[in-house]
Amino acid sequence: MDQLILDAFIGLRVTWLSPVIILFTQLTGPTLMFVYALVWGLLRKSATAPIAVGLANLISHFLKRAFERPRPNTAEHLVVETNFSFPSGHAVGAAACAVAVGYSVNRWWKLTLWVIALLVGLSRLYVGVHWPSDVLAGWAIGALTSVVVFTSWNLLQRR
Repeated sequence: MDQLILDAFIGLRVTWLSPVIILFTQLTGPTLMFVYALVWGLLRKSATAPIAVGLANLISHFLKRAFERPRPNTAEHLVVETNFSFPSGHAVGAAACAVAVGYSVNRWWKLTLWVIALLVGLSRLYVGVHWPSDVLAGWAIGALTSVVVFTSWNLLQRR
């Protein structure tokens, strides 16, 4: 199923759109998502968003090492990636950031953040560097990590 879905995304490639998606995927990497969360945290005078995104990225890094899942066929890649495929670090960072920042914005901004997180994951399929299951797992790991960080923080604040 992973291969079928990935082939469909690769089949959707359009010459004029590819550079835009490559730039988008470069601007939404895990490290930059942490930076975005850090800036948000500084503006809000709160460390929870950068902690959540940073922890999610760290978990992603360890899972990549634990699973060592190879990336799809390198002939199909539009960008160079050197680490393992599972989970998608981009999807982890984007979902973690969407949840973390989403705790302090209105519903329209939450929706915008989730649309961006969705596009980040889909862009990783378009550029051919992840299996769909890597992206799905990444979204789940990122979102869950942020929920756990914020829930834990709120519980500690009540004590």
